[in-house]
Parts: sequence; C-alpha cells; structure tokens
Amino acid sequence: MNPGFVKRTLRIVAIVLSGLMYGCMPQTITPRIEIRGDTKPTLDWTSWALVLSRCVVEDRIDYQKLIGQPGAMERTMAMLAVVGPQSTPAQFLRREERVAYYINAYNAAIVRSVLALEENGRIPRFAPWNLESRFQFKVDGELRTAAELHKLALREGGDDFRVRFALCDGRRSGPPLHPRPIIANLLDGQLNFVTRMALYSPHMLRIEIGGARRLVLWEGLYEERDRMIAEYERRMGTSNATILNVLGEWSNRKRRLFLNTAVGYIVTRMPTDDLINQVDPPPVDEGRLSLF
Repeated sequence: MNPGFVKRTLRIVAIVLSGLMYGCMPQTITPRIEIRGDTKPTLDWTSWALVLSRCVVEDRIDYQKLIGQPGAMERTMAMLAVVGPQSTPAQFLRREERVAYYINAYNAAIVRSVLALEENGRIPRFAPWNLESRFQFKVDGELRTAAELHKLALREGGDDFRVRFALCDGRRSGPPLHPRPIIANLLDGQLNFVTRMALYSPHMLRIEIGGARRLVLWEGLYEERDRMIAEYERRMGTSNATILNVLGEWSNRKRRLFLNTAVGYIVTRMPTDDLINQVDPPPVDEGRLSLF
C-alpha cells in the first residue's frame, strides 16, 4: 500500500476524530458580570427570584424577556460561580442548604443553556439532545455542566424522590420550573408543593384509553415509581401498592377520580419530547404578509 496514501488517510481520520471530540466538549459560558474580590461572597437568591418572576408563565418560560433583560440572569450565574458548599462551606452546613443550592443551580444552568441557543433573538423550538452537557459554567468554584449539577442535587437529596420533580430540564415534557427560588428553611414545604404541581401536569402523566389502555408516565416519574411505591408501603404499613396509590395520595378528590379510571392499565414510559418549554410565540398576522 502507498505510504503516502496511508499517511493522508490517517491524517484525515485524526482530523475527523478531533472534530468529533471537540464537538462533544462543553462550551464554557462566563458571566458578563463578575463579583469583585473585595466583596464577600454571600448566598443571595434575589436575582434568581427576579429571573423567575419575569420568565415563568404557568408551565412555560418566556425566554424572550430574559434575552431583552439579561442582567438578573448574569448576576445569578456570577453569584453561583463564587458561592457554594465547597467555596463557602460555612453557608452550607445543613443538608437542606445544599439540596436547595443544587436545585437552584441546576435550574439556573438549564435556563442559561437555553438562552445560549438563541439566534437572531429567537430560541429554537427543539432542545439539542445534549442540552445538559452542551455548556459548562463556573459553579461553586469549578466548571460544571447542568448534568453534573443534576447528579449533585440527586446525591444530596438521597432517598427524597421529590428533589427530582424540582429539576426542570428545559423541555416541555417533565416537571415545570417552580416560580420561586428553593429556600433551605422552606425546603420540605416547597418540595411538597413542587411535587404536587408536577404530578398534576399533563406533561408528567396522561391516561390513554384508545387501543391498549395505558398510564403513561414521564421518564423520571417512571424511573422513580418503584422507590415511590416502596416509600408509600413503608409509611402506610401495607403491601401490593401501585403507582396509582402513590399518585392518589398527592391528589385532591377530583384528581383521584380521574386517576381511578386507569386502574388495571399498563404503566409505560412517556416518549421523549424535545420541544423547549418556551411560551408559544404570538401568531403571525397574516394580514401583514406579502409576497412582494
């Protein structure tokens, strides 16, 4: 075989592989605002609260408002960069403080990741498959992706399945973004509220009566169902419980009647929906359209 041909082929393969590896490397996003060294790093969710108050609309997010007013989002990321369980450990002595921190950090990283997809003032309709790992941010003194923050939140949450329902991954399917920061001193009540609201969402659970009768669960809920059932059985001192028993406990009477229609149904995983959880853009005014 021609040595020159082999060399050229190997060079092309190396270029392709390096390109693929580069494409898989997360892109670092640095806050446009920096907390000065003479300022004592302090946990402060004020800017994150402002972001949430501006952008959360029921179970959707109005990213356009954040594109036009980026200051609060940038201040949130700047604070997260220098504050955290490793950087300022005295502020995170309790588990509740660490759980709340990682939930907020993950949700903020996802919102900032979606904003990084913006082109010409618009957010794409669909999330890339690697949204959680596409970008990395300085959080608690280290570069971390949203995927890493997700793992840290679940690790600190331990056996508390409610933590998973407080993590919004930027897609229309799954838990909606809670419109308030998660606060350590309010953690138990907030997690109860977040879980209840998530389990009411049609993007978390739906009942299909046509063809094969199925109870369709968002993938995170589907994966947590055995742990939720086991926790329910321990607490209630019973056995042979189903996910419907668990869901019924989180529901009001009207919701329980709805869930009871799925008794005996096949429990299955909801297909992935990569639509970004953004507020639908206003309809086009067809009267203004012109072919010329």
